[in-house]
Amino acid sequence: MFNIDYLAKKAGVTRRTVRYYIQRGLLPPPLGRKRGAYYTDAHYERLQLILKLSAKGVPLFQIKRMLDSNMSALSEEIKVHHPRKKVELIELTAGVELMTKENVFDDEDIAKIKKYISKLLKEKQNDQ
Repeated sequence: MFNIDYLAKKAGVTRRTVRYYIQRGLLPPPLGRKRGAYYTDAHYERLQLILKLSAKGVPLFQIKRMLDSNMSALSEEIKVHHPRKKVELIELTAGVELMTKENVFDDEDIAKIKKYISKLLKEKQNDQ
């Protein structure tokens, strides 16, 4: 059992996000009331699932529908409707990120891209 602060920190989201998911019906409300409200491992696991689906590009309304329906259909739904949404976000430098399909670049490719982007940014700074 843990409070909202711990749940949010453990999941890597804000308290506001947790409350928003509760408001949208994606996450069940806490057990107890007011200062005695607490969350369980089941809340955390469901929150993790919501975050994973959201990262795959599944809209929140569809996540809710999927969570409300039987869970066995969940994996099939993702495979059928969102196969192209598997992406990788690579931070190249401060303020510059590259979004690409998974496993397009290896570590050597990424190092080359980072070097090139750094060079471009330095040139841009020198021009200004």
